[in-house]
Amino acid sequence: MKIKNEKVKTVLIISGMLVLFVGVVLVPYGLRDASLQRRINKARTELGIDSVDNAGLVRLYEDVKQRRAKLDSRGKYIPDEDGISRVIKDFSSLINAQGVSGQEIITVQSKEYADYNILPVKIQFNAPFTTAYDLIERIEKLSSVVRIDRLDIEADNSYPSEPLTVNMELSAFYTAEGIGGDS
Repeated sequence: MKIKNEKVKTVLIISGMLVLFVGVVLVPYGLRDASLQRRINKARTELGIDSVDNAGLVRLYEDVKQRRAKLDSRGKYIPDEDGISRVIKDFSSLINAQGVSGQEIITVQSKEYADYNILPVKIQFNAPFTTAYDLIERIEKLSSVVRIDRLDIEADNSYPSEPLTVNMELSAFYTAEGIGGDS
């Protein structure tokens, strides 16, 4: 009889441990998973997404691959966070060319996205037409990815020999730490 009591105690202890495990480990994780699923469903509803479009994701992935290959074939790269300062120095050295006056470079708050960041840059300078044209062309040919978002060129028609006033707004692309850009 004593052996049977010990077996019953052992079975009860193991059963108690199993109930404790389920109550402490499995139930909270199950509740958390259900909560996350509700949040996902709510976000899908807010975004108007009924289901995951795997074909669309594959198309986007292929598009990104093609754009990266095109970018690589042009010899352009997206610098990392430390390399963006070199891009600003490149802008500065370009607009400090001979015949350029009234140079100004202003950077504003970076815009952060999932895979890259953009540093908006405003550049202003005065230069003769050929110098201004050459500088704009050099900016487009920089080895880092830079997009000219806005370009305003003003001239005083009553004084055609006077330099042009050039105002540019650029987007200098760079990767945040851990995203994986080149420098």
